[in-house]
Amino acid sequence: MLTLAACNNKNENQDSDSTANAVEQNEAAAPEPGQRQDPWMKQSTLLGSKPMVVDFYATWCGPCKQLAPILEEIEQVHKGEVIFKRVDVDQEPELAQEFRVEAIPMLLFVTPSGEYQAMVGLQEADAIESKIAELLSRSTKNL
Repeated sequence: MLTLAACNNKNENQDSDSTANAVEQNEAAAPEPGQRQDPWMKQSTLLGSKPMVVDFYATWCGPCKQLAPILEEIEQVHKGEVIFKRVDVDQEPELAQEFRVEAIPMLLFVTPSGEYQAMVGLQEADAIESKIAELLSRSTKNL
């Protein structure tokens, strides 16, 4: 069984208590639906009916490196029904800040209607698959 592992993605302005809380709860605070309109998010939520999984990671993060092959396998299973995006928090710090990414890896599960749920830390494939099943179920209900 995997234990939750995450790397801090802290700015000097963030306090360590909020990072610890996000990791302990295995959930991260994401903006309210409709707050963020990145080009790729806007395209997928407005032009399509596919849900999206966004992987916030960093090249230096050990748990992120461990999660990458798990996500690649899951992406192949769900090809055509779920959009997968990767966001390097070092390359996209504003995006990471807007989604309140305080620890990585962080997976953001987005329905076509713009609802978000997040998972923080290294996850087992079964936990991710379960969240994707929930995401697909919620997505079909919203159509």
